[in-house]
Amino acid sequence: MHYQLTEEIIKLSNSTSWDNAKIEWSFEYAYYSEELQTCLCGHYPIKNVCVIKNTENKNETEVGNCCVNKFLGIEDGNKIFTSIKRLKTDKSKSMSSEVLEYLREKKVVSNFEYDFYSDTIRKRKLSEKQLAIRERINQKLIDFTSYESNSNFSRINLVLKWAEDKSWFDKTFVNSLKTSCEKKGKLTKKQTTALENIITKLKIE
Repeated sequence: MHYQLTEEIIKLSNSTSWDNAKIEWSFEYAYYSEELQTCLCGHYPIKNVCVIKNTENKNETEVGNCCVNKFLGIEDGNKIFTSIKRLKTDKSKSMSSEVLEYLREKKVVSNFEYDFYSDTIRKRKLSEKQLAIRERINQKLIDFTSYESNSNFSRINLVLKWAEDKSWFDKTFVNSLKTSCEKKGKLTKKQTTALENIITKLKIE
């Protein structure tokens, strides 16, 4: 399995050496899939999936959280999946401060939400209003790391990558979809239909 992972990562990298190829990659997203997935190493089934991005050629791929951690040395997914598991059990609990920073970097939470959560992250007793705000923010993490959200990101990024060398294509609308998906964790049916129409009409694969 390790051999298959290194082979697949090298194929997507600029370097042909594993030691150099693996440092080209950085963590992009993580999602929990209700549908069983297969890791790049060939292992099946997995549910905790990390999307990683090559910083040099912009390639993206999906790898199981264990492989990302063990072989690529990227530990971001562990913190996210630990928080997801805790919040799915009890949404009144807090995510970790590292995961809150992740949501801030991805612009999933507003400045108010970030400041509120930072101030109350260690508090166990909240007012009814404070608890409602915490649970709302926790739901944003759950939505943002869902299989549906990642599927949308994959389709959006497919179009944006295709458009990189096509100056005639206006990326404004597709970028607006990405921003919307980052904030809400999903696209509306109308937005999804519009995105799929672009992919179909332009025969993007």
